[in-house]
Amino acid sequence: MNIPSIPLARLRAELESAGAPPRRRHGQNFLHDGNLLAAIVRDAEITEAQTVLEIGAGPGLLTRHLLSTGAKVIAVEIDPRVADVAQRLVEPEWLDRLEWIEADVLANQRSLAPAVVEVLPRCDAVVSNLPYNIAALVIGNLLTAPVGPDRLICMVQREVGERLLAKPGTREFGSLGVLTSLCAAGKLVRKVPPAAFWPRPKVDSVIVRLDRHADRPQGDVLESLQAFLAAAFHTRRKTLINSVAVAGGRSPAEVARILGFDVKTEKRRAEAFNPIQLCDLAQRWAIALSGHKRS
Repeated sequence: MNIPSIPLARLRAELESAGAPPRRRHGQNFLHDGNLLAAIVRDAEITEAQTVLEIGAGPGLLTRHLLSTGAKVIAVEIDPRVADVAQRLVEPEWLDRLEWIEADVLANQRSLAPAVVEVLPRCDAVVSNLPYNIAALVIGNLLTAPVGPDRLICMVQREVGERLLAKPGTREFGSLGVLTSLCAAGKLVRKVPPAAFWPRPKVDSVIVRLDRHADRPQGDVLESLQAFLAAAFHTRRKTLINSVAVAGGRSPAEVARILGFDVKTEKRRAEAFNPIQLCDLAQRWAIALSGHKRS
């Protein structure tokens, strides 16, 4: 369904009258290109029978396009003044399919807000132009959530997209790339230039699609993996053995013994190992630590 775009002049006026100009601390850069907004909804393959979670809904520009499919939308927005603008910009006949959550999407770096966790089981997909400053944290928490949407289509800063989809052995490969690979099948959908936003960001953006694996790490396995990745990538210029040793306050020889390496010959950094190898090492490390605690 083609819907009329909101003129940029009207968007500016509405936000100014509400005392809600774009805020840098909230990572607010609003995608106002109508063709791109429509393309994102097509990329997400949203249908009338579905419920979509939109994080960082802002003034409702993407929200309108999601609602135009006939789907229900649960929109999360931290700024109540921007949310009020969205209520005025969204077509009145669609408001009965729109549910607003006024909250920060994150409770902390490792947890989504309770109000968001509560609605996840009702959602079929996440479709969002994520705030730049929290995009990596939000995606990491959505990928590792026990229940919730198995399809994520998110606009992120290009550098975050590269980290999400990074392969072993590359400079961008790190904890986020490992988690993404183990939890989902990811792909780059399209690139988005700065000119498509207001205010115009200083960086390029990309849209990524992530389809969660049914057999992704969960529970204790996931907790152990996340803890080990923090240690393994703690000091990127050091070998994996030395990085874990520094983070864990242990000697390199002890770390090597626990992980089954020769401290003299194992000189690879964490990014040289693939996600499956790192997951296996994480479980070996967790078992060893558990034994130490019992003793």
